[in-house]
Amino acid sequence: MKNYLFPNRYKALTGWIFYLALIAGSYLWFTDQFDDLLVVPVPDLFSTDNFLNQDGIWIENGILDELLTIVIIVSGIIHSFSREKIEDELIAKLRLDSLLWSLYVNYAIMILATLLIFGLAYFHVLVFNLFTIILFFNLRLRFALRKHYAS
Repeated sequence: MKNYLFPNRYKALTGWIFYLALIAGSYLWFTDQFDDLLVVPVPDLFSTDNFLNQDGIWIENGILDELLTIVIIVSGIIHSFSREKIEDELIAKLRLDSLLWSLYVNYAIMILATLLIFGLAYFHVLVFNLFTIILFFNLRLRFALRKHYAS
């Protein structure tokens, strides 16, 4: 069977990057400091009022949130899907079970949020939801591996 996992040497570095970027991103999101950091001109291709804009399609925007999103997703995927030192069928089963569990938990949270949260707060739940599958999968897999190695 073909295995599409990353090499084990990426696991430690991307784990640190993933969790530190999550903490930094959460802090900046809750303190609402994204807009005034790393402000650069960016293309606004999908705006409805481009023809009214005097500068054409370029706007000034803080890109720290976009950069942190990319760092969190890429480092989370690499960390989550890097080989263990001993990668066998049991580890593959734990990995698959953790992925399935994280999908169930993630969509259960989304169903509850859809029924109970409205307006702009629901948008914040959707933004948070970008990272929950990777986060839940990673936490569940680490817990399962720790339990497996302890026995």
